[in-house]
Amino acid sequence: MNFNRFKKKIKTKLLARLLAGGNVTCNVCGSSYSSFLPYLDRPNALCPQCGSLERTRLIWHFIEQLQLITNNTKLLHIAPEKCLYDIFSKKLGKNYIPADKFEEVYTYPKGTVHMDITDINMEDETVDAIICIHVLEHIKDDQKAIAELYRVLKKGGFAILQVPYEKGRATTYEDPSITSQEERRKHFGQFDHVRIYGTDFMDRFTDPGFKVEHRNYADTLTSAIKDRHVFKQQEIFLLRK
Repeated sequence: MNFNRFKKKIKTKLLARLLAGGNVTCNVCGSSYSSFLPYLDRPNALCPQCGSLERTRLIWHFIEQLQLITNNTKLLHIAPEKCLYDIFSKKLGKNYIPADKFEEVYTYPKGTVHMDITDINMEDETVDAIICIHVLEHIKDDQKAIAELYRVLKKGGFAILQVPYEKGRATTYEDPSITSQEERRKHFGQFDHVRIYGTDFMDRFTDPGFKVEHRNYADTLTSAIKDRHVFKQQEIFLLRK
């Protein structure tokens, strides 16, 4: 066994013992704890077993409740979250396409393919479903990326495209002249973000032809469910071609 993987396994077991309890449950891996681990500036956020975060758990609940993915679904998963990768790779086999644009500072789940989503090397209408969570705020030409995702999606297929946005901001703020990490952190809140989406971001999804089928899913859930799994209070939009 890889030494780093062994250390991680031991660390996970120790954390699981320290956080033993039943206050919260990760709906992705089924583990229960007194609380989740902190992540960045957020307490009670990270599952020590599978690494799921608040938004990941909410999205997985959404997918399960609506029974969106079957064994025959051909799924393109951009920047795959490891905990969801583990589920989809087992469930879908060759029908699962995890993809990302490789960079030296990051590691990627086994089998992830290199992909520039502004120029996807796939024929039109290739996949049944697309998941792309918190990726587009990193992409300089996000409208080209969205058009490409729309192009490779089959008619009747669905996409879950999610971006962080400010509810009080009507117009998306972006400036291509801002290129340094320091300036991007100052203007966009993170060193590798290239914009702050406003409430007009849905226009970028509908311009290529996506139709909004489902929105504001989190608002339909009870407080008990949200608190039990520690879901992020944010909208999920289900888009159809």
